[in-house]
Amino acid sequence: MGMQNFQQQNELNKTLNRFNKIRLYHNYGYMNILPVKYLKKNATKYKQVQLNTDTHFNAIIMDIDSEELLTEWNAVGLPTPTIQTLNKHNDKAHLVWLLNIPVSKRNQKAIKYYKAIVESIKLLIGADQAYQNHQTKNFLNTNLYRITYNDIAYDLADFQDFIIKKEIYKNVDTTEYESVGSRHIDLFNQLRLYGYQIAKHKDLKEKLQKRAELINAEFDYPIKPKAIIKSVLIFCEENKNNFRTAYKDRKGVMKFKKITKLSKDEYKKELLKRQRASSIRTGDIKRLKTTAKIKVAIEVLLRNKITLTYANIAKTAKISLSTTKRYARIVKILGQKPDGAISSIRVIVLEAERRSTHPLKYYDVVDCLFKVILRKREKI
Repeated sequence: MGMQNFQQQNELNKTLNRFNKIRLYHNYGYMNILPVKYLKKNATKYKQVQLNTDTHFNAIIMDIDSEELLTEWNAVGLPTPTIQTLNKHNDKAHLVWLLNIPVSKRNQKAIKYYKAIVESIKLLIGADQAYQNHQTKNFLNTNLYRITYNDIAYDLADFQDFIIKKEIYKNVDTTEYESVGSRHIDLFNQLRLYGYQIAKHKDLKEKLQKRAELINAEFDYPIKPKAIIKSVLIFCEENKNNFRTAYKDRKGVMKFKKITKLSKDEYKKELLKRQRASSIRTGDIKRLKTTAKIKVAIEVLLRNKITLTYANIAKTAKISLSTTKRYARIVKILGQKPDGAISSIRVIVLEAERRSTHPLKYYDVVDCLFKVILRKREKI
């Protein structure tokens, strides 16, 4: 895929177009503030770009220094990064989750929420704790980096389940979170969701303890859940009268408007239309997530020099063998030797299944990319 096509990716363009000028870091060390148009035309001249500015956060950025931690985001269950930028020479990488709406640094409440998410993700995936989270590797420079792009931007709410409350690790060694964060976050998430349902019960503490024991027993190596139980208990007791209100205020991801002033037949048609749209979205997300799991599994197997078989891929990706075989075309594409070109998960799915994963929202962009792929093959 050419550089120009990569720049036309929907969510990436939305983010870059927020800038009139952007701070760029030259390959030789010094920096410039230049128009975004100049960056797009001369991407190979620059090593880093500053996505988060003095006034806004446009992304969540993680610095990964160890090859062993490159796929830890998947093990923890985090959403697929919008951009994964891997240095071709030392396997160090940056993970970037673009944000749908920039976070203003004037909004203290939003900044506190954003920073809680950033610090929690650092702990969960073992990212560099000292990284400033402002600039990132230039994801348009394919001479220096190998880039995987996934055309999705996120809201802060998409990360709320991954926030590690301060109360949880006040009395716990934080190094334990860095090495086995997934068990702690799994226990916390499952326990708190259960706690919300029984927040008004008199024997809340006993029920939380019993549920924590059951969840903990499922881990290969159980953890000490005392601090997590205490944190969930305190939160549930303080907010037991707020959970229902919060649920009522929650908006659906499809952002449908409330149906009003429609006849019975029109109401049924509109309802059917929305159900179909939701069904398509659910199926598309499932395909995208499964493809991401398979991609991570193949990367792990290749790094460890393990034979790429359906059985090995299924085991590493933690999906069924039948599912892996259904994705045979995708497996074939992902198993090819990487050449440094942009590898969009959406385009991979499109190339394999000849359909857009989001036909309504992303059809024009992805269909254009698919046509480019077909033209290249015809020339060969």
